Amino acid sequence: MASKLGAIRAITSVASAALTIALLSTGMSTPAVATTPQPAATPSATPTATPTPSPTPTPSPTSSPSPSPSPKPKPPRVPRTFPVIRGDHGPLVTKVQQRLVWIGLLTKTTGVFDATTVAAVRSFRDKWGFYGEPIVTAGVFKRLDVLTHNHGHLPKACLTPKKVICVDMTQRVLRLVQLRKTVLTTDARFGTSQNPTVKGVFKVYRKDVRHVSSAYKTPMPYSMFFNGGSAVHFSPYFLADGYYGASHGCVNIRDLAVAKRLFRVTSIGTPVVIYAS
Repeated sequence: MASKLGAIRAITSVASAALTIALLSTGMSTPAVATTPQPAATPSATPTATPTPSPTPTPSPTSSPSPSPSPKPKPPRVPRTFPVIRGDHGPLVTKVQQRLVWIGLLTKTTGVFDATTVAAVRSFRDKWGFYGEPIVTAGVFKRLDVLTHNHGHLPKACLTPKKVICVDMTQRVLRLVQLRKTVLTTDARFGTSQNPTVKGVFKVYRKDVRHVSSAYKTPMPYSMFFNGGSAVHFSPYFLADGYYGASHGCVNIRDLAVAKRLFRVTSIGTPVVIYAS
């Protein structure tokens, strides 16, 4: 019995070895035992520490530089001799201004050669051919002084009526005088030696707002006739040409606004006094 069991074990071992050799020779391997995959462990989140902001340094105040003192303005010029220029002060300026008042270009004296005085001096220089900067040279003052030698006094004929048109051919000025006071002053232009403006005392006898000369076919707006065909009127040629031209005996005005005003306030019968000072 024992011999049979030994024989059976030997046969089984031989068969098992043969089967193993056969499997290896055919490329087959023993099936692997399936293993259940284990879930990967989730790493625990480590809390991140919040950084503490560092305090902002407070800027130290910077000291502002103290402003440098402004330079002191120069004292005004007080000339004793000519020329007199803008910005000047003093008695010589007053002397110039007084003559500009007498000729109708200023209304008062201040002793300061200010912007108003500059405008008056410029007007005087342009009117009398002193072209250039609005300063008063010795030559300009001499002409101004000669033209105002009467110190602004008007003839008696300009002071007696309640209202009168007073025309100074020397100063080239027309004044409207009311109750002995000048209320309007403007530049005026006159005729030539061939067609002179006649001096004398007249009265306005006719007014025509849109008159045209029948002799010369030229416009004579705002005409106030005082002596035949002679009239005080606005002249566009005087406005354009200044004193390079002349009238045919009329009294020309080159300021349209003044001509309109004078026409409006002048009535028939108003005296017109034309003289040379």
